[in-house]
Amino acid sequence: MTKVKASRGAARYPKRQIAPYLFILPFLLSFLAFFLVPVVYSMVISLMKYKGYGTMKYVGFDNYRRLFTYNAMWNSLLNTLEYFVLAMIPVMIISFLLAVVVRSHAMARWQKVYKPLLFLPQVCAVVASSLVFKVIFGTNVGAINQILGTSINFLGDTKLMKLPVICMLIWRNTGWYFIIFLSGLTTISDDLLDAAKIDGATSVQTMFHVTIPVMKPIFKLTFITYAIGAFKLYTEPNLILSKEEAPLAVAPFVNMITTNINGGALGMASAAGWILVLLILALTLMQMRMFKEGE
Repeated sequence: MTKVKASRGAARYPKRQIAPYLFILPFLLSFLAFFLVPVVYSMVISLMKYKGYGTMKYVGFDNYRRLFTYNAMWNSLLNTLEYFVLAMIPVMIISFLLAVVVRSHAMARWQKVYKPLLFLPQVCAVVASSLVFKVIFGTNVGAINQILGTSINFLGDTKLMKLPVICMLIWRNTGWYFIIFLSGLTTISDDLLDAAKIDGATSVQTMFHVTIPVMKPIFKLTFITYAIGAFKLYTEPNLILSKEEAPLAVAPFVNMITTNINGGALGMASAAGWILVLLILALTLMQMRMFKEGE
């Protein structure tokens, strides 16, 4: 009888091992079909001359070499870096200060009002928001020029064209990072803040010597996620500054991919995509190292 039970248990054991994999099988299949295979295929195409139809011609790293010789690629990369830096600094400062203010005891009772209002821009559709900012910064009928009584060409002057995009990025991203910073502040014990107050620390000293050091993991998360999103910037500048694609002087790096796709150069487009992946990876590793050295 004991042997029969043991054999039945052994027979059931493989089923117990297989069952978990059956539950995650749909995800594995979708991951393989919609992520892993396209990634490998794009890597292969980046080494080819391919129009999207017909035969592929192997050209090695010629697509990468040609991209690095194009002034358009370096201009778009510089534009993306400008959008990244000029928008990130205000976003991080404003969102963190807003989180500190809302977290304070004086504003605690109004959190249910401030949180939705500050997060509302993140909920709005990017396309709709871009069109609204295009109207706000319009030359002839724009809200800013109407209020000031001027005719500043925000959408035509290359020296000013980045300003509407940066303003929209600040407006749209502040609420998102405000929520992240507010969540991080809730992990700081009130006992720690009370101890700093008892020791005679002012509010500013408490922020720089207690709050910010404790919040370092949150700052690390926000900087990395913002950098990844900033380098994938595409919709805002193209919709605000043009009907189709933004001019080269203000175009983001992703336009290098779409332009080559529209031109039938899928190999160049894939190479530009992989350059973007490597740039994001390098920036992420650099930020992680900076935070690690600061610990």
